[in-house]
Amino acid sequence: MRTHDRHPGPGSRPERGEAPGHPARPAPPAPVGLPMGAAVGLLALAGLVYGAVQSTQPGLAGRGLAASVLVVGMGLGWTGWVVGSRTGRPVLAVISSAVLALVGGAMAPLSSYAAVVVGVAALCAATQLELLPAAALTGLGLVAATVALAVDGEGFAVLLAVAAGGLSGLLLGVVRHQRQESLRAQAELAVARERSAVEHERAELLAERNRIAREVHDVLAHTLSALSVQMTALDSLVEDGADTDDVRKAIGRSRRLAVEGLEETRRAVRALREEPVALAERLGSLAAGEGAAFQVGGAERPLPAAAAIALVRAAQEALTNTRKHAPGTRVTVDLDFRASSTRLTVTNTAPARHHAAPADELAGTGGGFGLTGMRERVELLGGTLTAGPHEGGWRTRVEVPA
Repeated sequence: MRTHDRHPGPGSRPERGEAPGHPARPAPPAPVGLPMGAAVGLLALAGLVYGAVQSTQPGLAGRGLAASVLVVGMGLGWTGWVVGSRTGRPVLAVISSAVLALVGGAMAPLSSYAAVVVGVAALCAATQLELLPAAALTGLGLVAATVALAVDGEGFAVLLAVAAGGLSGLLLGVVRHQRQESLRAQAELAVARERSAVEHERAELLAERNRIAREVHDVLAHTLSALSVQMTALDSLVEDGADTDDVRKAIGRSRRLAVEGLEETRRAVRALREEPVALAERLGSLAAGEGAAFQVGGAERPLPAAAAIALVRAAQEALTNTRKHAPGTRVTVDLDFRASSTRLTVTNTAPARHHAAPADELAGTGGGFGLTGMRERVELLGGTLTAGPHEGGWRTRVEVPA
């Protein structure tokens, strides 16, 4: 568990230990602002109109009037596409592209500038649509050019120029469309990564809380079990009329158990912060407190905090069970550092007589689920826990891959 002193700023990810909120959406690549986009659109419109006016010579009668109508239609088509694409109205943008294509095709008998207009229409269509729909829309310009040239009786060489202009516009539009899709995909990926990071931190937070709850439970179960046995012995001393000094010593041992339980809880929380755990020292202290023999095999090495704590808790549970069910037996605690794992074995010899803990002694010691909880903890680490009779006594063995 890591702590942070800095305060999170706006848009920062929640720190561990904080309540995770909704993931902040990373902003996609900023598009050109509307004022800038409008300025660019106006400049492009001025260029298109200027080129059309210079090449078609608009007027108020005959071919000049037709040129005027077509220039106005071209301007409206371009303006509609700019507005539709900038304000998120794809239908308006597509319709405007179709208008541009038809106007450009109809302009073919008047000037070869029609190829430029049809190319612009193809570029606009390919930016908004996939290739096939964009090609079909560009085809409207070719059809309009074919009909207009046939009616006017002009040479069909202009039709080839219109087709070339439409093809060039399609290619440029496809490139631009792919770039836009790439930017959009990158923005979506960034959002997905941010969400994944937040979910990962939330999962880490919940797992950390579960680990703390498990540690506190195990420490309390061990401490309360020992206190239960000690209080039973104290009650027996009082009933037997023991000396005041003996009673005071028993009370002192009970107080010491409570203090050690609190200290053990603090050590467990510190270990969860990835502070090193002196495994051999802790196990040796536990064994000495229970009058058990302790030995270490293999080359001693530091273990991950979770694995070390699991072994300590398993030893506590095994020693507690021995104290309750087989008091007075010879107990050995073996810690073996193997090549790719670490094994803990707690063995007690056969008791002189069968011992069953009183019902009031078992109350408050974990409900009989100590070994089950230990097995679940060890399995989460990829290890194993076995417990059962061994040469007339009992053996608990834990092995973790660390």
